Amino acid sequence: MKEEGKSGLLFKLIQASAGTYRQFQVAFWAQIILGFLYSFGYFDVKIAGFVLGFVMPVLWITLTYRYVLIKARENVRLPFPKWMQKNPGNTLVIVIDILFLALIWTIVLSGLYEAIWVKVIFTMVFPVLTLSMLRNLVIYPFPDKEKSDEEHTDDISEKENENQDKE
Repeated sequence: MKEEGKSGLLFKLIQASAGTYRQFQVAFWAQIILGFLYSFGYFDVKIAGFVLGFVMPVLWITLTYRYVLIKARENVRLPFPKWMQKNPGNTLVIVIDILFLALIWTIVLSGLYEAIWVKVIFTMVFPVLTLSMLRNLVIYPFPDKEKSDEEHTDDISEKENENQDKE
C-alpha cells in the first residue's frame, strides 16, 4: 500500500511538471524567466536561489530517474545504462546529483563564489535540461523489450530467408 501511495504521488508530480505540453511549457518558461531574473540580480533573495537552483532541480532529477526505474520494471527499453535502470544504481545517481547541487548551492548562497554564469547554469540550464529529459521520457513511446526482441528475431529470419532465396 505504501508503494501505491509513493507511486501515486510520483505520477501526480510528473503530470504536474511534464504530463502535458501546456504543463511542461509553464514549468519550462517559469524556470527560464525566474532563473534569469535571479541570476542577473533582479531579485537577489537567497530563498529564491535555493528554490530555483536546488529544490526544483532535485525534484525533477528525482522524478526523472524514478520514472526510469518504473519504466524499466515495466520491461520498457530505455536509452539509459542497465545499472541506472535498477537499484542501487538509480538511487546512487539521484544521491550524487543531489550532493553535487548541494555543494554548488552551499558555495553560491554562502557568498564564497557569486559568478553569474554559475547561477545561470544552475537556475536555468541544468533545471531546464532535466525537465526536458523528464518530458521526453513521458511522451516518447518506448518499445517493450520483449516485443523488440521478437521483432529483431523476425527481421533476422526474414533476412536469412532472403539470402537463401538468392542462392
